[in-house]
Amino acid sequence: MSEIQAYDIKIHKKVTMKNPKPYLMKNGSWALKGTSSATGITLFKIVGKKPSISHSKLDSLRSIFTSRKCECDKFC
Repeated sequence: MSEIQAYDIKIHKKVTMKNPKPYLMKNGSWALKGTSSATGITLFKIVGKKPSISHSKLDSLRSIFTSRKCECDKFC
């Protein structure tokens, strides 16, 4: 994945965003939410359209949420 640049307001320059994730804002626009590589604060970059997630990340998230064991010894 290419490195995503966002503006960090603490140091007043663009930095690389760590762990960017898609985020749906209240008005229906899409943004990328991550942390600054320099200061560690939360960064947002508005992208307009829904950003694509690579299939490997999507499969790992799906396996986390579908393979949990319940109290009744079933996979819920």
